[in-house]
Parts: sequence; structure tokens; C-alpha cells
Amino acid sequence: MATLDPATLRHGRVRGRYFRENFAQAGIDLAQIVPELVTNADAAIAAAGRKRGRIHLRFGPPDPDFLDAWRRELRRLRVPALLDWRHEVVCADDGEGIDAATVDRRLGALGVVPEQADQRGLFGRGLRDVWLAQGGGRIQGVRAGRAVESWFFPAPGDEPYAFAHVLDEPVTPAIRRSFGIDRDGTRVTVPLAQRRLPPNARLRTLVAHLVQLRPILEDPDRELFLELPDEPLELVAYSPPEPDPERAVLFDDEVHVQRGISARIVVRRAAQPIPLGPSRAARRGGLVVRSGRAAHEATLAGLEGRPGARHLFGEVWCEAIERLQQEALDSPRPQVVVRVDRSGLNEAHPLVQKLTAAIERVLRPIVDAEERRTGARLVRAGKAITARDEIGLKALNDALRTAFDAPGRAGFARGDAAAERPPLDERSAPDRPEPSQPEEIGKPAVPDAAMRFKQSPVRLHAGEQRTVSLLFDPVRIPPGTPIEVATDPGLSLSLRQDEVPAPRAGGWASVSGSLRARASAEPGSRLSVFAEAGSYDAELSVLVVRHHASGWVREITRKDEDAQIEAEFDPESGVVTVFEGRREFKSLERAARRSGLAKARLREYLPLRMLEVEVAANAVYAWAAERMLETRLPGERPADPADYAAAVRLEAQVLRHQFHERLMRAFLGPEVFDGAVVIVQPRASTNEQLRLP
Repeated sequence: MATLDPATLRHGRVRGRYFRENFAQAGIDLAQIVPELVTNADAAIAAAGRKRGRIHLRFGPPDPDFLDAWRRELRRLRVPALLDWRHEVVCADDGEGIDAATVDRRLGALGVVPEQADQRGLFGRGLRDVWLAQGGGRIQGVRAGRAVESWFFPAPGDEPYAFAHVLDEPVTPAIRRSFGIDRDGTRVTVPLAQRRLPPNARLRTLVAHLVQLRPILEDPDRELFLELPDEPLELVAYSPPEPDPERAVLFDDEVHVQRGISARIVVRRAAQPIPLGPSRAARRGGLVVRSGRAAHEATLAGLEGRPGARHLFGEVWCEAIERLQQEALDSPRPQVVVRVDRSGLNEAHPLVQKLTAAIERVLRPIVDAEERRTGARLVRAGKAITARDEIGLKALNDALRTAFDAPGRAGFARGDAAAERPPLDERSAPDRPEPSQPEEIGKPAVPDAAMRFKQSPVRLHAGEQRTVSLLFDPVRIPPGTPIEVATDPGLSLSLRQDEVPAPRAGGWASVSGSLRARASAEPGSRLSVFAEAGSYDAELSVLVVRHHASGWVREITRKDEDAQIEAEFDPESGVVTVFEGRREFKSLERAARRSGLAKARLREYLPLRMLEVEVAANAVYAWAAERMLETRLPGERPADPADYAAAVRLEAQVLRHQFHERLMRAFLGPEVFDGAVVIVQPRASTNEQLRLP
């Protein structure tokens, strides 16, 4: 029988590459970095024993003094750290704070366990991984009258990392002002290796929708303030989907997962379909799996692509996740429930598999019922109305293309020098409206934009490819300026050249490229392409749609259902649903019967037809107005809900003013506008009615 001599044992060696690959898993993008910073701050506040706490998250340029000192010292040490960056993330809290001994204990060694059994790793592995994935970082803190500032960076050899206390002394008022910490607290800085930040609106949406931040944003005792470039400080809050007033909760019960473990599942229904986001980490729909203070992921148990799941959201509470995760970390052969980088649950774990199966057993009959209900109570229109709908929808799609497509001929001012005033369309009247009035639809999204995509948003099927154009003002972006492109997962953009070309005869420069939606892109998701040249940037919004007829709007359906809204537009399916069970529709149906129309021809009754067209068009106008507002004011959407609603309403009225007359002619037919409608006096009533001849 073989025996082992301890003296003959050979120990495996570790190269620095091993650590770098592992660190990179936890801190590549903002969807991983932001939750790590904010949840650390939240845990620090809880550890301080105070009920209320404040977290300050800032995106912006680096502190020039810190950047100069960092570059000088780390060049002298010859370590492979990030030596130059344009943007950084800073997160400060008023929690328990840190001192040099705390940094040594929590961050000075790999595999440190939390100091309390029910506490997540506080300023530990996740934060260290984020720093080293980005190439370095620092932590500043005040605790019990002492201040510390520590720098972390990759080690030059095969050691995993190195750190140094550049400040460790009693706290003074000057240090407090420098740190921005009034009492005890911590301030963490993460330099970002990426050359550009997403637009402010995208950052704001990311922070507000991150699943892992949901418990913090919903906690009335936590305040998360967000500071974005060139914008004032604002309080971030999560706005859940508006519940369906008639069927707000579809399921709320405890379900069995495995022996000794159960989970409470709550399934809610939203009033409107919940759009799919570009990232699972910021998904608003689905069931958020939670345990203790943590939110792990949002899931629909494999039913995400079903049409009947688009209204569903809710929570899954399973406290066993936290307990099993702690037991796994203490085991010599751990099988963790939560992924090491905390990006979600570990699908290979037996508990996660059984929990997913339990969620699916609850959701599948609900999704099936939703799809049956969607097809129920549909009202079938006659052949004449269906044919007229096709003509009207063509006009409506033409109007949307005009609204979303900024024509190249009016792209920028013409001539050798930039004009002092925004360009006028040659067809427009010389007298322009007052500045407070909205710009004409079809003009550039921002009149003085230095660069922009010619058309935004655009629709793509999964696997589809199309050509897009990027326009440049040659006065502010000179020819030869490099162009950098970044895309959300699921998209790819290949430009025909990577530098700004010379301007063409119209006075502006243009670069074309091939935009492709990957076959893995989820229908219904809104993705983005970002382009940067010099100090300017542009965003292209892409809606991934299912394969069906071309155009934004492909069908008008009618439901004999009394709803609080007149109509709703689903941009993913291209269907406008008109709820004709409402009282105004029923009253006009009765009038149509009294006029002598057969049941199959009731929708030919002119007042009823006009009401259908009005509510359907208004639903599309409202959706298009939101997209136009995002395009016209990138990163500058009104923060106040009332101001934003007013801006959307104004934009919808602008669309209606420009296109509605053409739509009415297309939907109603030329005879209505040729005077063929007559008023007749009924025999038994003095009420006047409009009838089609």
C-alpha cells in the first residue's frame, strides 16, 4: 500500500497572473463596481449601530493632487498600476470608519472572514478585487480620533497586491476637510480604466435600477446621494413599476424548496409592460431573490422571453441562502450559493437549482394565464376598417421615421465657418418661434451638437445588420480626430474608418458603419452604442424587436375591456391595443346600432372610428415623445417628475401638431374630408348624429 512522506510533498506555486485573472472577474464594469462600493458603505453604517445613514456616490474627474502624487510615487516603485485616468468613482459614508489597524486586518490578507457572523465582508475581498481590476485605488477613513489614507495597487512580482499607509495620524480639522468626513466615516476612490463615462442619464438609471442596491434604495433610513459631472447633488430613489390597479398581486405564499427550506414568493403585475434593460444587473422586471439585507438577482426562471411575463415583477425571500453561504465559506471544499463576484446566484448549487424550479412552478401557470388573457376579449374589425388601418399605420410609421431621423441636409451649418445662429431648414418660414417653443421635429437633437448619430433610436431584429451614420461638426471636431466606440453586450458596430474625415460639400463630416444585433440579443431590450471623438460623445439607442412586419407600429388591436387607460403601445411587438370596453366606446357603439349599422360594421360609425384613431395615435405619440426627449436632451432630462411629465406632454403635442392631420386623412379616408359626411335628423329623437353615407 502506498504511503506519503511529508518530506517529499511538493507545493504548488502561484504566479501573479492567477491573481490578476481572479481580481478582474469582480471589477470590470460599473454594474459590478457600484454595488460593491454602496453595499460596503451600507454595511459600515449598520456596523456603527446608528439607525440612519448617508452615502455619497460621485462620478467625475480625478483629484489632480492625488493623481500627481499617485503617478509620481508608483512610477518610482515601478509597479504595474494604472498611472493615468480620466474618470473615477468615489463613495463616502458616515459609518463606523476605519483606521490603519482596521485596514491591515480586513484588507491586508486574502480570505478574511467577516468580523460578525451575520455581516457581509466589510471593506474586504470585493473592494480589493475592484481596485486591482482597475489598476489601483485608495481608501481614506476616520475612526476614534485617528485618520488613515491607504493606497492599493498591483505588486510588481508574483505577490497578489501591495498597499501602503500614506497617512496614519491623529485626525485634525484640515484632514477632515481634505477627506470630506465630518465625523467617523470612510471614503473609497476607484480610478476607472475606461476612457469615457456613459452619459449622465445612463449613469443615473444604472444606479437607480441596480438590483443589488434595491434594499438600500427602499430603506427610508438610508440616503444615497448621486453626484454626476456638471450636475448638482441629487437623492436617488428606486421607483418600482406601477402596479395593475385591478390585479396588483397574482401570488403571495410560502413554497417548499427542499427539506427544511422554504421561500416566500410574491408575484405582482405591472400596469404597463416592463421593458428589458441592457443588463440583468439593472433589470426592473422579474422576481428579486433576497436573503437578509442582500438582493442577489432578478429572475423569471427561464420564462423571460415569454410575452406573458412582460408585466411580472416581485420578490423571493429565502433566508437559507445567507446561512448556506456562510457554511460554504467555512467548509474545506466550499460550494458557494452566491457567485464569488456577487453577480448573482450560482446556478450549479443544488439549492439554487431547486429554488429556480420552485419559482418556475409558480410562474409558469401565471404566464400561461397572462397569454390566454391577452388573446381573450379581442374585438374583430371588419375588412373595410382593417384595410383602412393598414393605410393609416403606413402613414404613422412614416411620421415616426421622420421624427426619429434628423435629416443630413440640415445636419450642421453650411459654409467654411460655423454659423452664429442655428441652421434653418430651407422650407421653414424665416420667423422662428421663441426660444421657449419646441424645435421643429426632424431638426438635430441638440442644435449645436458637435457629433450625433443621424437616426436614433433604431429598431433591429436579433441577428440583423444595418448601416448607420455618425455626423461631425468639422469646426469643433477637426478631421483626423480618433473615433472610439463602445457598445452594450448584444451589439457590435464597425465603422468604415476610425478617424473623423474631411467635411463634405454640405459642410459636415460623416462616417458610416455596420451596426449588428447579435443573435443572443433579447427581443424587447433597449441597448446603446456610444461614440467619442475628442471631448465630445454621442449615443445611439437600439430597440431589439421580434421578427414581424416592418415599421414601429404594425397592428391595432381592439379589446372589449374596461381599462383605466384608453390605449397602450407595446414597442417590442409593435401592437397598439385600444380598450373599447370603456364607457365612451360603449356609448358610441349603442349610437351606431341605433343608426342602423350591422354589428360587423359598428367600427365604421364615424364618431367611434375617430375616437379609435385619436386614442391609438395618442398612445404612440406619448411613447415617441419619451424617445424624442431622450434624444433631444441626452443626459439633461428633467430630474423632477412633474417637469419630466410636462416635457413629455409638450413633445407629444409637437408630434401631434406636425403629423396628426395626415394621420386622420389616412385612417378616416378622403371622403370624410371631401364633405361626404351629412347630418340627418332621426325620427324619434332630436339629437343630431354624424353618419357615414
